[in-house]
Amino acid sequence: MVDKPGGPTSHDVVERVRQALRVHRAGHTGTLDPFATGVLPICVGKATRLARFLAESDKSYRATVRLGFATTTDDLTGEPVGPPGAGTAEEGAVRRACVTLTGDLRQV
Repeated sequence: MVDKPGGPTSHDVVERVRQALRVHRAGHTGTLDPFATGVLPICVGKATRLARFLAESDKSYRATVRLGFATTTDDLTGEPVGPPGAGTAEEGAVRRACVTLTGDLRQV
């Protein structure tokens, strides 16, 4: 496993592992966006055959969000679509909004 920093792609990290371990076969079990940080499981050598099974396992994510601010890409890489909105966010409203982001989801 590698604690992936923000910046490199998952493929970049796998390539670094290949070079560091001097192996030809290595692969990751799920792509992290370049700006995402966290644990990236890496399979090396014959274990690369197991990557597809590990990729299908449950995962959890922790995120930091900025409410009242939107970008053209819905992430930190986009251009702002307007000034930040002022307002309050009640806990109940935030919890209700998060329900749509909970459960089995297909990542795009």
